[in-house]
Amino acid sequence: MQNQSTKEIKKQIENNQLKRYVLSVVSGQEELVVENLRERVKKQGLEEDVVDFLSPVINESSLKKWEKVIKTKKIYPWYVFVKSKMNDKIWYVVRNTPWVRLIVWAETHPIPLSDDEYNKIITQIEESKERAELHIPYKEWDLVILKSGDFKGMQWLVKTIDTEKSIVVVNIEMLGRLTPVAIGWDKIELVS
Repeated sequence: MQNQSTKEIKKQIENNQLKRYVLSVVSGQEELVVENLRERVKKQGLEEDVVDFLSPVINESSLKKWEKVIKTKKIYPWYVFVKSKMNDKIWYVVRNTPWVRLIVWAETHPIPLSDDEYNKIITQIEESKERAELHIPYKEWDLVILKSGDFKGMQWLVKTIDTEKSIVVVNIEMLGRLTPVAIGWDKIELVS
């Protein structure tokens, strides 16, 4: 019985299939861990055995003084995902990379993520990216109402949309003439 479990452990440590493993790393060092791993894998000649590194980030957009500001945000801080085969040498290289704390679920031997677990993570990353994009909820010719300012409560049609600056241009009637005015999309709302 003991001989069989030893064979199972040895078989999992000597897995020649590419699988995804999760590394717990020191906070704020995710990109440095990826850099160090790439360098160590290359020096050890393991490029065919360790093929991918992922420290997922998204770009969050926001408006600051009418300007679009983009900040990078880590989706899984403290973690790096590695796609690799697994054997004693690879396990040693990964575990002994600076700022790697441990391979998650690896007490006696590394256990990879299942395909289902990895697909859920990728879905979360994609959903985070979609939510992070600055979305302007208007299109040309929408009827909008101004929420504040001198023209509060007045309704206009959206003439154009500038997604780079997150503004819409509406024609305001002033002194009997239509005048185009740029308004931040957060200062108006759709007329229901």
